[in-house]
Amino acid sequence: MKKFFSKPSKVALFSLIATIVVTILLLCVLSIAGVESKVVHLLGKVTIGISLPFLILNPLTGLIYSFFINGKIKTVYILLHLACVCTISVFAFISFMFRYFVPFAP
Repeated sequence: MKKFFSKPSKVALFSLIATIVVTILLLCVLSIAGVESKVVHLLGKVTIGISLPFLILNPLTGLIYSFFINGKIKTVYILLHLACVCTISVFAFISFMFRYFVPFAP
């Protein structure tokens, strides 16, 4: 574990890949929300409950590790992690607004 965390490029790359995979998994789970099954709804709640804190902390960790990378790839990693953080933040803000403040929301 020490070897993995001592190389910031590996941590940043793994963080970026994990963020993308979990985001795709979350979107797939949200797309099957129309199914009328208690098991599917329970699976959706558990997936959302686990993936949202992960999607908040993981890109921020990758962004912090991106600042310690040497070379030209540093700016690419920083921009990709910032894009992930901004996209997830906007998605969470929009879903929160539609859920609690907009009267015509589903």
